[in-house]
Amino acid sequence: MNFFDYIKYNLFNIRTPELVEKMRMEEYSDRISKHKYNFVDLKTKAITTTCAKFIFEMYKVIGPLLGPLKEEFIVKDGKQFSYYLIEVSFSDEIKELYSTLNRDYMLSQIQEGKNPNNVFNEIKNNFVKFKKFISGESGKEINLTFNLLKDFAQLSNFDFFLFLRAFCPSFVDGAYSSNPQFKPSSNMQIVDDLVKLDYAVSSIVIRKELLSALNIFQQYLGMPAIPEKNIKSFLARVKYLQSPSMMHDIIVYLLKDFTYKCTISPSNVNIFVNYITDFTNNLKKDMDSIVSDIKSSKIAGMRNKMFNGIEIIKMQNVNEEKNEQLEKFDCPLFTCVEPLQYIKTFIIEIFDVNYKDALNDMFLGAEFIDKNRNSQGLDAFYILNDTREAIQKFDATLSPESENFKRLKTWIISKNKANANKDLIETMVSKIDSEGSKIILNVYNSVIDLTTIVKNIIEDCKNNTKLEISNSNKVQYLQKFNLDIANNMLDDFDNFIALMKNFVR
Repeated sequence: MNFFDYIKYNLFNIRTPELVEKMRMEEYSDRISKHKYNFVDLKTKAITTTCAKFIFEMYKVIGPLLGPLKEEFIVKDGKQFSYYLIEVSFSDEIKELYSTLNRDYMLSQIQEGKNPNNVFNEIKNNFVKFKKFISGESGKEINLTFNLLKDFAQLSNFDFFLFLRAFCPSFVDGAYSSNPQFKPSSNMQIVDDLVKLDYAVSSIVIRKELLSALNIFQQYLGMPAIPEKNIKSFLARVKYLQSPSMMHDIIVYLLKDFTYKCTISPSNVNIFVNYITDFTNNLKKDMDSIVSDIKSSKIAGMRNKMFNGIEIIKMQNVNEEKNEQLEKFDCPLFTCVEPLQYIKTFIIEIFDVNYKDALNDMFLGAEFIDKNRNSQGLDAFYILNDTREAIQKFDATLSPESENFKRLKTWIISKNKANANKDLIETMVSKIDSEGSKIILNVYNSVIDLTTIVKNIIEDCKNNTKLEISNSNKVQYLQKFNLDIANNMLDDFDNFIALMKNFVR
């Protein structure tokens, strides 16, 4: 500031915007000149070689860690490392519990013959103990380690290499042992870099635990530890850059932006919350998967027994292909497809062929002791008799000519469309699935009713009792119904009931 401006401002109290700016810049210039290191040439407003050398000394120490810090904490948000941090702290007792909390252990116990429910209960109890152990007092220290490193990782957002290259165009990235010849630079991009550096160093919390945290991170990476004296020298430089108004004054002075302020948000993550949540979800998925495998194996065995040598009849419209389309876009699925296919096959290939006429003959010839029982049996018979048509009618609700099909086809034409029409898809699938489930339940109950009646009639015919009918002597010698047919019917009905139990809710 020249002498005349000084007189105007201090003696005549003149406050033009230009003069006020000059005075404020003079204040910043005075403050900058008192800094220990001369980072700015106040005459040319260039960043000095002193600044470049200062940053280079930091880069030589921290350079090898910058890439891993960015990858782990900025790109991956530290999740993988948080798992490592928690699990490396396990005591022998926790490790023993941890070794049981997985699919392989559960399967091995079940394969040894243990009841799956007992195995699951054991795992649940172990998990409760596991949670109690890892959420104890040691958790505070682990969380502190993670948060110190997460804040420290902000340093990786400052590009040391590009910053230093502005002072030495021939500077090579990773040349930590080189002797670059730096020159002052007036490139304004450097000021933007200083803003990033200001945020980065301001985020770092310097305390004794940071040294051990950095050691743990280097062990995690499997890289040689940086000598402690080098790290301490680096942190001393960080502390200097953190000194009140040091970076702030330089940035304001170079940008002439008096509103500049570095705002940071220190990390306060509880890594155990995500860890336990993920662990709980994964354990539940493992259990559900094992239950599904057991159930699928059981269904496959029962299906093969039920339909030995018989091909399962598919439905044309409500089928696995539709479910594959829905699953592709994370939409709700039709749950009734598989059981309805089994029912359709059972009715067409077994009931209609072997037992329909025999049951009709039985109901015509039997004299039921309870007339309501006769009505109940006939209702069950006619439900099975009409099932083929009911399934065909149900299947037609999604035929290519139907409005349902046209709407659903439009809704699941793409992922975005499916997301936008999630509620409509769920409503339609739920409504159609509900109709299919009614057919399944009606058939299931009807077969149970007929099974009970046939069992009682067999008992009446064998032992001359009157549990169900009063004319067993006549019934067992009907033209199409006899005890051999009745026993075969019971075998097939029992197998069918056992298969359908897996689908009836």
